[in-house]
Amino acid sequence: MNRWLREITDIAGVEGVVLVSEGGQIIEKLGIQLDKATLSQISKHVLRIISSFNIVEQEVKEIELIWSGYQLMAMSAGTIVLIIFCGSIKALSLLRITINVVVAHLLEDKKSVKQIKKFSSEKASVLKKEDLDQLEIKLISKLQ
Repeated sequence: MNRWLREITDIAGVEGVVLVSEGGQIIEKLGIQLDKATLSQISKHVLRIISSFNIVEQEVKEIELIWSGYQLMAMSAGTIVLIIFCGSIKALSLLRITINVVVAHLLEDKKSVKQIKKFSSEKASVLKKEDLDQLEIKLISKLQ
């Protein structure tokens, strides 16, 4: 799995990548030096954004955010989400193509699938109302 994530981090401007389960658990990270609590918080915000669009039956595969000096690109692929941390995106087309290839390999590789399933069985609702802040509740209510 690490080999495939390295394909992404080798692209100019990419500082790290985090592989997250659909429930928000960090499966693997590479390159990014943020602590686990911060990465968990970021991943839950990304998953909430993706999940909020599912409420109104709009499927979102990719989102881009700015967070603390990083440009984040998140790619949803069913049971996993790849979150890429970029200082700058110099080769956006190459990055998107590489992400698609990496996701395909991760979902086909038996070892990766086994590791992903281990985390997928620990589903947690990322849209529990008590876990949302007021801004997130307001944004979700506008989607309905």
